[in-house]
Amino acid sequence: MFVGVRGKGKSMEQLTDTGCITILTEEKRSREEANGIKTGRAWLEIKLDHLIHNAEALKALMPEKCALMAVVKANAYGHGACRVAECLNGIGVEAFAVATIDEGIALRKQGIHGEILILGYTDIARIHQLVHYDLMQTVVDYDYAEKLSGCKCRVSVHIKVDTGMHRLGLTAEEPDKIAKVFRLPYLRICGIFTHLCISDSLDPKAVTYTKGQINKFYAVLKNITDRGLTLPKLHIQSSYGLLNYPE
Repeated sequence: MFVGVRGKGKSMEQLTDTGCITILTEEKRSREEANGIKTGRAWLEIKLDHLIHNAEALKALMPEKCALMAVVKANAYGHGACRVAECLNGIGVEAFAVATIDEGIALRKQGIHGEILILGYTDIARIHQLVHYDLMQTVVDYDYAEKLSGCKCRVSVHIKVDTGMHRLGLTAEEPDKIAKVFRLPYLRICGIFTHLCISDSLDPKAVTYTKGQINKFYAVLKNITDRGLTLPKLHIQSSYGLLNYPE
C-alpha cells in the first residue's frame, strides 16, 4: 500500500508501510495516465490549506493560555509527519507528539522546532539522543523514572497518569509515586497528562467514564499541589475531547 503527501506545487511522496520512499511527481503521474499506464498505486492527497483551517479552528476553541500540541505519530497517521509538522510550525504550533524516539529525531533533522514529546517507551541506552535532539520523554511508570534519573543526564519528561486507558503511565491511585517522580534528580518535569480514551463518544456510559477520568486527573493534580509541588504544563484533551468537553 502506498500513502502519499502533496502540498501546493510540490511533488508527491510515495510512502510505503515499510518505510521506503519513492517520488511520483504530478507531471509523471499525468504522463502515465495519458499513456494509459495503470500502476495500481494509491495515494492520499493532503490539502495543506485545509490542515491549516482545521488547526486554526481548534485553536479558536481553546482558552487564551491553552496551546495546541499536534500529534504526528506514525508518520502523522500516514499523512506525512515532516510535511504536516512543517506546515503547522509555520502557523505558530510549537508542540508536537510522536510515538517513538526515531520519529522525534526525524522531525528535528527536518528542522522542526518547538517541543517534541515521545508518547511511548524509549530504551535507557538512548538517553543521550533524547538530550542531543532536545526531545521530551514520557514517564511510563515509576521504575522507568528511576532508571532515567539514574543515567545522570538532565532529561526533560512528561508524567503520564493512567486514569482508565490502562496502556501506559502511573495509575491515579498511586499519588505517592507520582509525587516521588517530581523529586527525582536529573529529571526536568515539563508536563503531566492523561488521555481520555473514549471522549469521542457521547453515549451516556462513555460520558460517565470520561468524567470519571477527568475527576481522577484533577484529584492527582490537587494531591501534587497539596504537597507543595509546582504543577508543570497540563494536557488531557484530544480533538474529540476538546469538542465534546470544552470546559
